[in-house]
Amino acid sequence: MKKLLYISFIAYFILCNTLSAQESAAVLSSEISGVTVFLKGAEVQRTGTLSLKEGAQQVVFDNLPQQINPQSVQVSGTGNFTILGVSHRINYLQNTGKSKEVAALEDSLRLLNENIAQQEASLNVIKEEQEMLKANRYIGGTNTGVKMTELKAFADYFGAQLSNLSTRMVRTQADVKNLKQRTERIEKQLRELQQQPQTSTSEIVVAITAPAATKATLTASYLAYNARWTPVYDLRSAEVHQPVKLIYKAHVVQSTGEAWTAVKPVFSTGNPTLNQTKPNLIPWYLSFYDDPPRPHAGRIALQKSIVSSEIAEIQLEELEDVVVTGYGAAAKTAADFTQMNESQTNVEFAVNVPYTIASDGQEHTVELASYELPAKYEYYAVRKLEKEVFLMAKLTGWESLNLLPGQANLFFEGKYVGKSYMETRQTEDTLALSLGRDKNITATRIRKKNFSEKQFFGNSVTETREWELTVYNKKKQPVTITVEDQVPVSTDKEIKVETLEISGAQHDRVTGKLTWLLALKPSESRAMTVKYTVKYPKSRTVVLVE
Repeated sequence: MKKLLYISFIAYFILCNTLSAQESAAVLSSEISGVTVFLKGAEVQRTGTLSLKEGAQQVVFDNLPQQINPQSVQVSGTGNFTILGVSHRINYLQNTGKSKEVAALEDSLRLLNENIAQQEASLNVIKEEQEMLKANRYIGGTNTGVKMTELKAFADYFGAQLSNLSTRMVRTQADVKNLKQRTERIEKQLRELQQQPQTSTSEIVVAITAPAATKATLTASYLAYNARWTPVYDLRSAEVHQPVKLIYKAHVVQSTGEAWTAVKPVFSTGNPTLNQTKPNLIPWYLSFYDDPPRPHAGRIALQKSIVSSEIAEIQLEELEDVVVTGYGAAAKTAADFTQMNESQTNVEFAVNVPYTIASDGQEHTVELASYELPAKYEYYAVRKLEKEVFLMAKLTGWESLNLLPGQANLFFEGKYVGKSYMETRQTEDTLALSLGRDKNITATRIRKKNFSEKQFFGNSVTETREWELTVYNKKKQPVTITVEDQVPVSTDKEIKVETLEISGAQHDRVTGKLTWLLALKPSESRAMTVKYTVKYPKSRTVVLVE
């Protein structure tokens, strides 16, 4: 028992010393002065001013997020003092507490409830006035007559008063209903925010010595983990023969535990969470390999299925969560106040407009830049696979804009036509994007039955297929259209394919693809014929997919 009491006393002594040290340190009241958001993580800067006393002392940046990188902490300052050292520690005795957003919502909710109570009190007064008016609607006595002029005057007054009270009641009831609806919305938002768990905070402790009492300004920076931004693009084309407007946007998500209030964010294409060590090749030694027992075929199929599903999940993850926002041609956006700075390894977009980004894990959109790109418009038709014709825009000049791969929202002639993915890691200088379907150009593909037959000669079978493709331009301007079809390609020497007619198409004999590049005038149509034969042994079966 004595040993246990002794240990408890030592622990209490250490705790008291810790609390005493924390109390003796000067707590700096700081505000977020800058945020640089990376593809993963964000560097946050906090600045504050305080009075230093003469001699050695400690200054604490308190109430910081717990999930920050201690190795990233830096502190600088201005004033007549010397920074001796910087350290980072977790404060388990203090939680993140109530956020400013929660406090603001609670204040709004309190004011709304007070307003509702006042309106409901006004309703009670109106009801009392109505009851009093109705109780005094009888004039004169039972044996006393009333003059007609007096009766008419009272009727007018009674009607006007009741009408006024009824109007006030309807208006007040509508006000109460609107206030209660606003209260319900705020309560739902509060419940969502209050579900976020409170965590311990961290602190940056700065050891300082000053030759004399002085004013000091300190700035601390640190890397917070739970933040990121992803590139998203809007591609807008008013009509063909005009450039494509590319709007570069950032989707920002942060749940660092502190709100970024009225800051001018900087978006960097860097990622400080990656391993920055240069890879080194090691010797590649060869030796004989003994083939182990082969696994069961069903297990191989299962492994292939798992790998395919993982790849599909990765692709779906890249393509989800697209936010489409409207664009006003006349109004200015953040892109008009953004400056792009390019370093040796990264590109930064400095937005000179204050933004408030809450620590809510939700997407916030910031517009970074806007460009006009030269575009060549072409139409594509693959009638075998799709009935309608697609408009394609081939963009040039994009490779010098330091674009990252990302989702693209497509707009044509002022309408949203869908989404695509901009793969900017390609080596070609032309970026092709589909702008959707155009019903003013039609394409047909009809099988000619008279020439689609199966003939038997000895031990072989010959099948003939003939198709007629027709493209019609119903637009009022000329268009360029690429039409694609195909003939089969044999992978067996016993299957022989002979192409009889392709109407001047470019024929890729490796893939069997047929390509026509057509220039159609308004109201012009063009027809192409595809005819081929397939010869194979009668004892075998070949399926010709129509």
